[in-house]
Amino acid sequence: MKKIIVSLVLLGVFAALALPGLSVASWPKKPVMIMIPWPAGNDPSTMVATAMAPLMSDELGVPVKVVNKPGGGAVLATNELKNSRPDGYTMGLISIGPMITQVLRGKTPYQNQDLKPLGLVWSSPFTLACRADAPYNNLAELAEYGRTHQLKLAHWGLGAVPTLIAMNAAKIGGFQWQETAYKQLNPLLVVKGDADVITFSTPGIRDYVESGQMKILACMLPQRLEDYPDVPTVAEQGFGDAYSIWFGAFVPAQTPDDIADQLSRTFFKVMAMPQIQTVIKNVGVIPHPTGPEKARKQMDSELANFGAIMKDLGIIE
Repeated sequence: MKKIIVSLVLLGVFAALALPGLSVASWPKKPVMIMIPWPAGNDPSTMVATAMAPLMSDELGVPVKVVNKPGGGAVLATNELKNSRPDGYTMGLISIGPMITQVLRGKTPYQNQDLKPLGLVWSSPFTLACRADAPYNNLAELAEYGRTHQLKLAHWGLGAVPTLIAMNAAKIGGFQWQETAYKQLNPLLVVKGDADVITFSTPGIRDYVESGQMKILACMLPQRLEDYPDVPTVAEQGFGDAYSIWFGAFVPAQTPDDIADQLSRTFFKVMAMPQIQTVIKNVGVIPHPTGPEKARKQMDSELANFGAIMKDLGIIE
């Protein structure tokens, strides 16, 4: 009888240790995978994560590997991350699209709360830009012009975050875009006069700005661009919140808090190292490390705000 009781007790202990809400003090004991839902190629997150991996390995004492799993607009890998074991051995670098706007559109087999943020890490430096000779130099002047003139906006698609930011700015400014989505969006659309304004990332328009063919009206970031300190953000100009095309580090929602905290601390410690900051600058993303609590609060706010914008546009009901 005693043996039976002891066995039952041990089974209870092992079952408790297996519960997602509990953690093991010896973590980590095996390799950690950083999942990225885009092709390797010239993807900035892949390049930064690849540089970070050996340094994270030094900190954690186990191998850290970067694995690219593209497809489905990043939804496939994000869903795989959600369904992975919540043990801290799988994390992902996911962007605002699959975490916010695609969830709102009902295009995902997961919900925002199915993943736990370790924090937001960096943003892609998107802007609103126009021809250099356009009769407006900021969003207030653009809105004033747009209330009496037709303005053509070139963008990636109505569900894309940069487009939603531009549409929200128009709503605040009291004008409407004549908008067109392009599968192959190119700054030449503005240079040649096919569009008046474009949503595009800074690296892609830099040459046109420096050659005097284009100018930036606003940057879609929490802070101004280092290379263009005189260009205010959308939020600074009063045309929306401090939205950005952010990228965050996530683990499955049931990952124990102590393991998630350790992984978060390690990630941000390595991200702050000078050699990684150099890589970040070279690939063109804008770092703005945001901890787990602030990240969750921002995402909750964006779910509400972008939901309202998308309803106004008729994208969702």
